[in-house]
Amino acid sequence: MTEIDEREGRLVRAIPVDSFGNRLMLVRAHLGHLTVKDAAERCGLNYGSWSNWEHGKLPRDILDVAEAVAEGLSIDRDWLLHGGPLAETARRQRREVRSPYSPSTSGPGRHLRRPRRLDRHERIPA
Repeated sequence: MTEIDEREGRLVRAIPVDSFGNRLMLVRAHLGHLTVKDAAERCGLNYGSWSNWEHGKLPRDILDVAEAVAEGLSIDRDWLLHGGPLAETARRQRREVRSPYSPSTSGPGRHLRRPRRLDRHERIPA
């Protein structure tokens, strides 16, 4: 069931849940879209079990599984177990320069705004 929400005047669709299964899928995508079978083989795990975990089931021995995945695919074990923020890419880290149109911190409620675009036939107020 897709939950639809409206925030800040825009329609917001479903937000993925941060779960163990979703983190396993993210790891496979991060490593070049490995198949379930390839990822499981690299970690020494059963690919049928891996598929079940990605579909929401939890392994009985989750610590052992997380350790095997962390070692087999060079992923942080704690992130795999608990989730958390994703690492920033080099591209996003370079974007430290703020846009001149973003809110200013020089005073309360002060914002720089983009210049208003005039129609060809509109006169500039004197």
